[in-house]
Amino acid sequence: MQGVEFFRDGDQLLAILVRASASSTEKYNFLTDSNAPLQLGMNFYRAGDTIPAHFHLNRDIQLNQIQEVIVIGHGKTRLVLYDRDKKKLAEPVLAQGDVVLLTGGGHGFEILEDTKIVEVKQGPYDGKVKDKISF
Repeated sequence: MQGVEFFRDGDQLLAILVRASASSTEKYNFLTDSNAPLQLGMNFYRAGDTIPAHFHLNRDIQLNQIQEVIVIGHGKTRLVLYDRDKKKLAEPVLAQGDVVLLTGGGHGFEILEDTKIVEVKQGPYDGKVKDKISF
């Protein structure tokens, strides 16, 4: 698969960045381990393909790690990735259509242009005091 970047701190996965231009010769491309708390995949369909109607079954799932997905709707921003010691590790620039799964470490954003960010993460959200540590 082209257009995908994996950011690591040793053996810890920090982020998976999928560029808007990502492509693959394979139809199904799962980028996360099957045990990850949030799954990320890219599927490529041809005109005329169908995805059968379906729903997902309720399951009791216990999570001990919050992960989030960021989609850049428009604009441009710099994602800054940090290790657990708050050391900067990478600073990729994200543009319209880019998607990043933040899986570990720390992160921040420097907004380079007026930007719309769509954020998806597990809930419920318990507020900034209980949910995150700023640095």
